[in-house]
Amino acid sequence: MWPCWSWAAKRELWSGKYQTTGHGSLIITNLAGRITFVSEPVTGNRHDMAKLKGAECETILKAAGGVFGDKGFIGTDYITTPVRKPEGRELYMREHDYNNQISSFRAPVERAVATLKTWRILFTDYRRPLETFLSSFRAAIGLYFFKETFA
Repeated sequence: MWPCWSWAAKRELWSGKYQTTGHGSLIITNLAGRITFVSEPVTGNRHDMAKLKGAECETILKAAGGVFGDKGFIGTDYITTPVRKPEGRELYMREHDYNNQISSFRAPVERAVATLKTWRILFTDYRRPLETFLSSFRAAIGLYFFKETFA
């Protein structure tokens, strides 16, 4: 979630999951944890699956082959996700072990996302006019990738 100032007239920015207003993006990394793609931001009220459907991100992930994702992508046939805890019982040991394996692959990805969180412009409330958000977001992501070319 890329938070922004509370815009009362823009209810579609409200994210019930994060209990704040903002925009969301999908981030693709390799297994080493290097960010390779950041999708365009969409309004905060959209679920991860809604962000994925028909987006450029979906094309990239389908072409990539073995892809790991979080529980927000359960139901896709091309993203390997953890097993959700069923209602009324605990996970079986094999399901728990499977989730641990998925988590071990996803750990570098989470660290890469945490790296983006260190960029203050991306994770503090955006208080400029809302029409300028997209250009500021693109500039920040562009600077991130520029920095990464020299790392």
